[in-house]
Amino acid sequence: MLSFRFNQKLLFDHYVGGPLAWCLNAMARVIALVWHRDHSLSVAPRGVLFLKFLGLGSVVRSSFLIAAVRKKYPDTHIYFATFPGVAPVVRMYSDVDRVVVVRDDSITHLIVDTLKLVVWCWRNPIDLVIDLEFHSKYSSVISALTLGRDRAGFAGITSRFRRGLYTHLVFWNPVRYVGKAYEQLRRALALPEAADPPLVISNDAEQEMLAFLKGLGWSSISRLIGINPNASDLRPERRWPPHYFSKLIENIPKGHDFVVLICGAASEWEIAEQVRQGCVSNPYPVYNIAGKLSSSAFCALMKRFDVFVTNDSGPMHVARNLGVPTVSLWGPTHPGNYSPPGGRHIALYQPIYCSPCTHATDVPPCGDDNQCLKRIEPARVLKAMCTLLRIESPEMTLRLFNPTSSHPVLGYWQRQSVRLSSSEDESSTP
Repeated sequence: MLSFRFNQKLLFDHYVGGPLAWCLNAMARVIALVWHRDHSLSVAPRGVLFLKFLGLGSVVRSSFLIAAVRKKYPDTHIYFATFPGVAPVVRMYSDVDRVVVVRDDSITHLIVDTLKLVVWCWRNPIDLVIDLEFHSKYSSVISALTLGRDRAGFAGITSRFRRGLYTHLVFWNPVRYVGKAYEQLRRALALPEAADPPLVISNDAEQEMLAFLKGLGWSSISRLIGINPNASDLRPERRWPPHYFSKLIENIPKGHDFVVLICGAASEWEIAEQVRQGCVSNPYPVYNIAGKLSSSAFCALMKRFDVFVTNDSGPMHVARNLGVPTVSLWGPTHPGNYSPPGGRHIALYQPIYCSPCTHATDVPPCGDDNQCLKRIEPARVLKAMCTLLRIESPEMTLRLFNPTSSHPVLGYWQRQSVRLSSSEDESSTP
């Protein structure tokens, strides 16, 4: 069976989901003219279905909405539909009664499981659908096809087709902190205030984690440093260069009792291994643990991290939920939009002309040459890491890297038939 790559999913969402969403929008408007349904939310919904198919971090960041629904409607069934990559974390929220998984590894699985999801919704009383996606046509189509009485979500310039299709719609402001958007949706649905629910880690997951650490020869007195060099295919440009991570690990101050764990999913093993092999002189034991633990066991392990260095990614938001001291690295996305608040989190950002591109385009102009991240020096990250570890940072006055751009003009979409002469290189721009 042919694999379904991420860029193909984007094309499918745009060229198939787009026309379907507009057609359903027209139908919804016509039906609304002749069938005046009550959308006041005065009657408790029998079932609430959350939709979030991509973006593990967004699920964690919006999880207070699940708690708010449970708080207001204690007898309501709460369901969550998602893709396999997000499902393990959703299952760790005790208020979710059922997780419905739609396979996305092939176009065949996607179509078959989507039809199954829609039929399942028809057979179960779904009165309220809460769509947590910001731009997706696919989730909009699912939301409409559930035939739920009330449909809530977000709309902006990339999702104008949702106006008329959703009964409760909040403007998606791309320059505000994402938590504010979820908070506005809570208010639009007249839900009570609620804190982020904890991720429930089972005893089996704890035992799996402890057995794994024991197999590494870990001592309980050792301090754990977590390194996440990955970011999902949703925005691979968010990855700090692997050799930067290697240089960071090499320069961790000596004289302490650290163990360095390079994290990731099984599919990210190669990137993690690249970081590990790039460490020429390790002051401490370094292990590649990508794909070695279940999702819940990995969360149990994260709780033990003394510091976590990560790209903007789902694990970063999980670390926030677990209260882990974190250093996060930003460039294509803006920390003001997605960086978790709190004194135990240090966000490093050195924008250039085209930063943050993620909020404005599906195709970054850098062509994978993410100069915004390459200009964040390992010495700067090391200093932030040592601050959270409460140890003295070594003096590193020399630049470790001098990134050169393959683009003569930053933010310029190049065409092979056009050759620009080198222009002055832009230094970091605040």
